[in-house]
Amino acid sequence: MKFVTEKAQIVDSLQNAAAVAERRQTIPILANLRLKTFNGKLEVTATDLEIQIKTFSDLIEIEEEGETTVSARKMSELCRSLPEGENVNFSLSNGKLTVSSSNFHADFATISSDDFPEIEINEEQTPITVESSVLKRLLSKTSFSMASQDVRYYLNGMLLEIEGNKINGVATDGHRLAFSTATTNAVDLDVRNILPRKAVLELSKLLSPNDGTVELLIGASYVDVRSENLSFSSKLIDGKYPDYNKVFPTGEPLPLEISKEILQSALSRASVLSNEKYRGVRFQLSENKLKLTANNPEQESAEEEVDVLYKGSDLEVGFNIGYLLDVLNSIESETVSFEFYGEDSSCIIKEQNSEDDVYVIMPMRL
Repeated sequence: MKFVTEKAQIVDSLQNAAAVAERRQTIPILANLRLKTFNGKLEVTATDLEIQIKTFSDLIEIEEEGETTVSARKMSELCRSLPEGENVNFSLSNGKLTVSSSNFHADFATISSDDFPEIEINEEQTPITVESSVLKRLLSKTSFSMASQDVRYYLNGMLLEIEGNKINGVATDGHRLAFSTATTNAVDLDVRNILPRKAVLELSKLLSPNDGTVELLIGASYVDVRSENLSFSSKLIDGKYPDYNKVFPTGEPLPLEISKEILQSALSRASVLSNEKYRGVRFQLSENKLKLTANNPEQESAEEEVDVLYKGSDLEVGFNIGYLLDVLNSIESETVSFEFYGEDSSCIIKEQNSEDDVYVIMPMRL
């Protein structure tokens, strides 16, 4: 294998693949990237046996086609640190991969690509075409609400639901829920799959808002996302996702509207003196006023009163500050809409005049 490239052509490809490679190194080759040259392109593959990523990059020249595997971490870090705009030569000889530029030379140890475990999908998959920006938005608007190490393993991921021409993303950790929906060109489909946490986080970084469309291939055990220079495969979580519609509170809502920026800064100040373990903040609502109170076991406290649009009855309810800030960080509108349903009920948070993204946060006893 022998080829010439420029740093800019391959650096993103190596970085993205290295994020998927298995860091714990239970099987040494899983910590490696497979580099393969053919048809003027470099194919970079990484897998942890649950997720697999393949990226394709154009090269300046291929003198000799071939393939090998090399440390994901070392190769991605090295290429990131190479000077911009300079040609880089790669050549494989006697089990060593040599990387050189005008003033630099390095030899990497390799492992034969014969032992590289590529995920092979042998099941029927349903193809759906989705805008890259739509799928990226769906993932980023919900992923922060996923559980990370819950014994209810089906919560350690995101529900991807396709109903007719609607594509929905749902994530919950049992204390909060994020729901996002968009329209697709799918027709009469009814699909529910749970994407694992790592796949959701990596995909949300890989997808570009400017990339046009991607092909989503959904099967019983795997999902694939493909674009011109990317092929991403992930095992699905085998389990039944809870009926998330039951999480939405019912009854007559008490609506409140507030400036996102004002609430964000007030909550940030309150969090400094909140209980570090529980991070609670008390909302005290009266006509057009919201009083925020936080305290901690050291007898320290913070209080702040802000102007809001609220005409409902007086109400007092507690929430986790971190959950509120996560939602506010994902909201794009300048004004945020809250719906309260009583001191023992969850509240709903939405962007102003939009039903596309809905967030539910359970109350805290303070």
